[in-house]
Amino acid sequence: MSQSNFDDLLQKYLAGKCSSAEEKLVLEWYETLIRNSNLHLSEADRSLIEARLWNKIRANVQEQPAPVSRQPITTRMWYRIAAAAAILLLIATAILFYRQQPVKNLPLALIARQAGYDSALNTTRQQRLVQLADSTLITLQPGAIVYFPTVFTGTTREIYLQGSAFFNVHHDERKHFKVHLNDALTTEVLGTSFHITQHISDRKIEVAVVTGKVMVYKQQPSENRTGQDSSAGIVLTPNKKLTFNAVSDQMITGLVADPQPLSNRKPQPVTGSQPVKEPFVFEETPLQQLVETLSDAYGILITIENESLGRRHFTGNLSSYSLFTQLEYICRSTQTYYEINGTQIIIKETRAGDQ
Repeated sequence: MSQSNFDDLLQKYLAGKCSSAEEKLVLEWYETLIRNSNLHLSEADRSLIEARLWNKIRANVQEQPAPVSRQPITTRMWYRIAAAAAILLLIATAILFYRQQPVKNLPLALIARQAGYDSALNTTRQQRLVQLADSTLITLQPGAIVYFPTVFTGTTREIYLQGSAFFNVHHDERKHFKVHLNDALTTEVLGTSFHITQHISDRKIEVAVVTGKVMVYKQQPSENRTGQDSSAGIVLTPNKKLTFNAVSDQMITGLVADPQPLSNRKPQPVTGSQPVKEPFVFEETPLQQLVETLSDAYGILITIENESLGRRHFTGNLSSYSLFTQLEYICRSTQTYYEINGTQIIIKETRAGDQ
């Protein structure tokens, strides 16, 4: 629903002319807005804004001619008036409070509205699929909202997201795709698939890549912005993730919870008429060769602490297991253990006392 259409719907709601379905839509939007709002005002600020708003409402009411007949105000009508007033109060609060704030701190809804964007809100308890004009597919999680132009123009494709979603971005090397998030964080890609998870309560954002490559960076203030801040940007490839903590202003890289084999991994060489082996079947394979196979399969750097460990051997079929379970079996068999350090894995020798 476009902003203008919703404005018309809100006017109908205030006038009591909505159908049951339209009234339900307004109330669902209101509840979602309250739940996702991250305004932090003092009680004094709220009281001042509320007083100004009600003074304005009273003035408008007093200007209206006296009605010929009066109808009793029902409970349903009071509920509609209270909800409508609350919606207006929340919107007025956002506008008044953020009017003097830097552009990068504006709520995403206000920035998108200024740009004339359309929006899609998931008010259900299931995922909602949204297709953009460029054929990009967005899977919105419950409560998430995305703001987007009806047609992409210019040299970039830019949208705004509040909440969590999975993106399958249509590849277009001429126009980078940018997802602007809370706390002035941006994820930029050409064409790829990735998850964005936003935790509003503790102000953390997680970007996890499934295919392709993305760059995540903090935006510069609008007056100094010249595009992406490549010097501070972090590039993520499949099975990698970045967690941004807005409170500490830190970006931490790591591995996704369940890394998946890459679809474009190199096939194993075949000698003569030798049949092709399963990708994770090993027979007396040196540990060094084994970790190289896993590194290539998952796109994750796996190293060995020292050269002597690389000469240990492993035999087994790991085809039906996830990466971390594969590593558990390998380490038990070779008397080693593994550590995750950022986006890489290090295999080390088990020593006395480490058991």
